[in-house]
Amino acid sequence: MTNEQNEKKKQQTQKSAVKFIIKILISSFGLCWVYYGLQDINWQASFSSITSISLTKLLFCFICIIFLYLSRILRLRYWLSQLSNNRLSLREWTDLYLKSIALGSITPGRIGDFSRITLLKKTGLPIGARSKIILFDKLMELIYIPIGICLTCAIVGEKFGIPVSYLFWLGAGSLTIVLISMFWLGLVWFKNSFTIKNILLGYGLTLIGFILYVLSNSFIFWSIGIDLTFLNIMAIVLSVGAIAGLPISIGGIGVREASFISFLQKWHVDAHLIPHVLLLEFILNLLFPIILYFFWVLIS
Repeated sequence: MTNEQNEKKKQQTQKSAVKFIIKILISSFGLCWVYYGLQDINWQASFSSITSISLTKLLFCFICIIFLYLSRILRLRYWLSQLSNNRLSLREWTDLYLKSIALGSITPGRIGDFSRITLLKKTGLPIGARSKIILFDKLMELIYIPIGICLTCAIVGEKFGIPVSYLFWLGAGSLTIVLISMFWLGLVWFKNSFTIKNILLGYGLTLIGFILYVLSNSFIFWSIGIDLTFLNIMAIVLSVGAIAGLPISIGGIGVREASFISFLQKWHVDAHLIPHVLLLEFILNLLFPIILYFFWVLIS
């Protein structure tokens, strides 16, 4: 390596180190905010209410999240079947997908999900094609946010004093842009393999995944005894998910919890129930993918 290359590599390493330190600081600040936000909670009432958590509803939560993963596996498998004749078995698909979401749950901005690029080597596709299809698959989930804005505009508008019409047209406009952009991107990137039918089917599976995502989180709220409607919960979890998904922290730790506290307080959720939401959401988003993958390894 030349001195110039060594210097560039050194600068890149320094930038990576600085970014990592910033993410640690943001996560730490978020956790400090959580500590501050939980100061006035009646912990005796909070601990007493643990026994009233509905295990049946909690079970439905995890069933929904498993079906959510399945819908995403089927979508990616279907799209890849249009690009490669080297088919992976459903067992192989399950293994690589669970491994990738386990990695994704502990990496900033869920960048571990992109480990699928390497894991899909058996398809025989070049790395460029694999990278495009994985990126395309991830970008498809951007649809969640504008759909959520359209459906919850009345609720969010009332809570934050924003004109409902502004929110609706923001959501509708964003959704139109995302749908057209993804449609165009799919046909351009995979013009010899993708058809309109392929992309529309992907939209359908994404919509199913969206419903399962919100439903799984709704069952967490309902299991705790938080009496909010499906649309109210949608407004909260999509907002928190969008904030926690930003690559500004370590796996969303601190940011996710601080966001939940802020939104739950805005929705006047009983303070002593907030720790239950934080704990169960932490299990659902960070621990469950890891536990699920290790359980899969044990039985396979």
